[in-house]
Order: sequence, then C-alpha cells, then structure tokens
Amino acid sequence: SVEEKLKPAREERDSLVKTVKARIREERLAKLSSEERDLVHLPKDKQTDEQKKKSESLEKKLEASEKEIQKALNAEEKPKYEELSKKVEEIKKEKRAFTLGLLMTDTDAKPGSTRILFQGNHKEPRDAVEPGIISLLDPNPATIRKPVNPKSTGRRLTLAEWIVSPQNPLTARVLVNRVWQGHFGRGLVSTPNDFGLAGARPTHPELLDWLAMEFMRQGWSLKSLHRLIVTSATYRQASHESATDIRRRTLAFNKRRSNLSSFAAAKDTENAWLWRQNLRRLSAEQLRDALLAVSGTLIQREGGPPVWPELPAEILQANPAFLDDNAEKTKSWYPSPIADRNVRSIYLIQKRTVRLPFMETFDLPENSTSCPRRNESIVAPQALSLLNNQASIEAARALAARVEREAGSDRREVVRRVFALTLQRPPDPQEEMTSLALLHERTLTELCRALMNVNEFVYVD
Repeated sequence: SVEEKLKPAREERDSLVKTVKARIREERLAKLSSEERDLVHLPKDKQTDEQKKKSESLEKKLEASEKEIQKALNAEEKPKYEELSKKVEEIKKEKRAFTLGLLMTDTDAKPGSTRILFQGNHKEPRDAVEPGIISLLDPNPATIRKPVNPKSTGRRLTLAEWIVSPQNPLTARVLVNRVWQGHFGRGLVSTPNDFGLAGARPTHPELLDWLAMEFMRQGWSLKSLHRLIVTSATYRQASHESATDIRRRTLAFNKRRSNLSSFAAAKDTENAWLWRQNLRRLSAEQLRDALLAVSGTLIQREGGPPVWPELPAEILQANPAFLDDNAEKTKSWYPSPIADRNVRSIYLIQKRTVRLPFMETFDLPENSTSCPRRNESIVAPQALSLLNNQASIEAARALAARVEREAGSDRREVVRRVFALTLQRPPDPQEEMTSLALLHERTLTELCRALMNVNEFVYVD
C-alpha cells in the first residue's frame, strides 16, 4: 500500500528533523538564565501553578517551527532532507484523490408522530402509528433498542437488525436466490421480486432454506456463497443431455407411458429439476468484459470514479437530456480519455433511459425500472453487431497482436493459441485445418474476429 511505501522515507526524514530540533533546543536552552533552565528541567508534578504557566511559555520558545528547522539544516543535512521530502511527495501522489460524498445525520429534535390519514386525506390525520415492522411480515411489536449514538432514535437500527436476524430468513433466501439465478439463469424461485402468495413456488425449497442458513452461518459472505455454488456438482454439469440421460428418460417413458403427467416429470423440458446445466448467453456486461479480457486490453483496476464511454453522435443529438442548459454543466455526456475506457462494465457511467447501443442489443435493461431477471433474446442484430461493431473489431485486432506476441510465426501454434484464449480449449483436427485454410486467404485478425462470434464464445456452456 501507499502507506507502507511511505513509512521508510518518512521515518528517515523524521529522524533527521528530530536531530535538528534537538540541536536548536540545546542552543536556545543555553541562552536561558540558570533559573529558567532549572524550571524547564523541573518535573511537572513538582511545579506550582505559576511555575507551570511559565514553563509552558518557555517550552513554546524552545520549540522550533518547520521553517526554522529548514534554515538550521547544515550543508550535509539539507540535500538529504530535500531528497527525502521529494520522495515522500512523489509517493503521496499515488494516493487516490478524495471524492465528495453526501452525508446525513439525525437532528436533536424528537421525530414527529405518523398518523393514519382518514380516507387518505392529509387534512384529516387520525390515530398515531407506533414505529414497528410491517404487521403483514411480523405481527409482533418492535422493541426499539437504545442506540450508542445519542442523536439517533434507534428505529433504523432496529429495522436493520430485524432484516438480518437469524429468526428472519426471508432476507437471506431472497439474496441466495438472486445469486443462484446469476449462475443458472433462473432462480430456485423464478420470481425473484416476489416471494409472496402471487410469486412462484420454489422448485427446491429445502435447498433454498439450507443455502440461506449456510449463508448466514458464513457471516453473510457472498464470496463463500459463490464458491459453494460454483464448486457444486449441480453447477459443474454439462448443458447438453448425455447418452446415459437419454436412455434413462426413455426407460422412464416406457414404464409410465400411460401416465402423461409422469412422462412430463420424467422429461422435464424446462430443467426445473436441474438434471443438466442451463445453456446461457453472456449478459451485455459479461460479453463486453469477455472481449476486453480475451484481447488483453482490459484495464485491471479496483474502485475509482466511473468511466464515460463514447456514444454515437446521433444519440447525443437526438436526446434532449444531453443538452447542457444548466450552469453547472451536469446534463451532457463527457467521454473519458480513450486510454481509460477499457475497464470492466461495472465502472461504466449509468444514466437513466440511456443505454450503450452495443449493450442494448444484448438486452441491457433500462435503469428507470427494476429488473428482477434479465431478458435473453436471440435476434439477428446481435450477430451483426458482434461482427461489425467497432468495439468487436478493435478487440479482434488487439487479440491478433497478442497472439503474434505469444505464439510467434508458427501458424499451427497461432491457431492453437487463438482457440486457447477465446474458447479455453485446443481446436479439434477439423477446426485446426479450417482455421489454417482461413489464414492462407485472410488475416489473423479475421480469424480472431470469427472465433469471437461463435456460439461457444458467446454462451456459457
């Protein structure tokens, strides 16, 4: 970290400053009268109140300021001090700049009471409503615990503790279901925004409850939850039906052919029982990140301000929200420098009702409404966009340059390296032969572009 890098230079400079300060103190101490020197050396606990005041005044005179210390540096100490100070300032520049944030605090005043409005009329307040949990979720009265902060009423703390209480597994179940949906394309409850009576029933209720309890037991660690799911046998299944599965389901049908409902359960066309992995297309953000990662142009960074991607001129001109008609100039679109744009999609700026054309083609949802589950469409513009979009073409060029650096001039090695980077596997003999034939007629960039457009690259199998 920056602080660890600063420590040696700071300590060395502080040691030098300490030596100079001690020298200045001794020089000034020598100029004091013997009575004053005795008073300075007299322990504080043996001084009278009057002596303490005089001693504090003398200490201020003996203490050297920063300017006085710099002037007192001798010919040997001065260049060393300047070198260390310069080094400290250079390391400090590596620190992240502070950003402005909105803060909120409670007032000292007692919060006003909330009342039931008769027939919704704000001019006719009736009975006061005591603070508590929504009775539909928890009919028990809420016990407001006195918080440490004297300015807070404790209401929000009580609500927060109720939300994450082990006796309230609803929060953990909802969160676990979202994580499961992210890995399988569909949650154990297919209506992630509705766990109520109108929502779908869980396909595996015992599994959902167990995952929720395990999630809470692991200290609400999302990392542990992700690890648990992706290392499971269920997640590591193939998305296609094996020959063994086909034979097993055929036998099940032959045994139960008189019972159509049993056949439907045995077939399970929607994979509700998770006998295989779901074939899923990469989300808009995942696809963009994959293009950057494979091409080697992804900027690895943690945190920091958002990045503004470039938008086509026709979108900027057609959207009145981009007109800078306010004094603060906060409504327009301000593309970041090209060198800073290739970050993960999570860092891209988000504006309501504004989506990047490339990512919108791959079902990036609007920011103005809640999106419990991503739509997954398969339409022709997706293939055309992935093939001809400028970002895809630039990624193909960068991948070709990367492969040339890593594989050299041997064409077979080049083909194998392209396959390893894009599809995470070696090519089979037919694919290798076809790719070599393509390289005889076209460029390596075209081969990279082609492999970035195959289903195996775009889908999670």
